[in-house]
Amino acid sequence: MGLVYDVFDKYSILDIIIGFALGYYLAVYHDDPNLWIIATIVIVGIGAIISIMPIIASLRVKIRGEGEISVPELLEAFLLNVAMLAVSTSLGFVIGSIAIGNFIVDSLLIFF
Repeated sequence: MGLVYDVFDKYSILDIIIGFALGYYLAVYHDDPNLWIIATIVIVGIGAIISIMPIIASLRVKIRGEGEISVPELLEAFLLNVAMLAVSTSLGFVIGSIAIGNFIVDSLLIFF
């Protein structure tokens, strides 16, 4: 396991917390038609910001001469950040919708 994954593991809880908060916000203010576009931009933006931390760690190692920068690992960390944000956002949206009453589960049958 490389340095990128070690740094990514430390900050991955931020993805989950921010995703749940964004999902709950979307559940409360679901009437705005531009909100989904804003949510997509926020997810990609926060994923990029959180991906900066492994990049900085890789650059520090490269400057010290102790290792190399692994671009595939950095891209994978970015995609994992975006995926974790998107999944936790959708889960937060569903839980928030149930909590505030926008979505009512009828006999645990969602599709019928």
